[in-house]
Amino acid sequence: MSTDKVKNVRRNPRLIFEIAVVLCCKLAVIFALWYFFFGPDKRLEQTPENVASGILDRGPAAQKER
Repeated sequence: MSTDKVKNVRRNPRLIFEIAVVLCCKLAVIFALWYFFFGPDKRLEQTPENVASGILDRGPAAQKER
């Protein structure tokens, strides 16, 4: 990089702010997708019956109420 470009980047803190905002928005969207589609409440209990049904390509076993 030439020295003019380096000086221009250092003089433009708005660019750094805009990049930080975009990165924060992307992280928020990734977290929201994880929470709504892969969160802890979406997971099946890993019982031997459920694992066997997944391996043998059958539907999940009914969970017993405790």
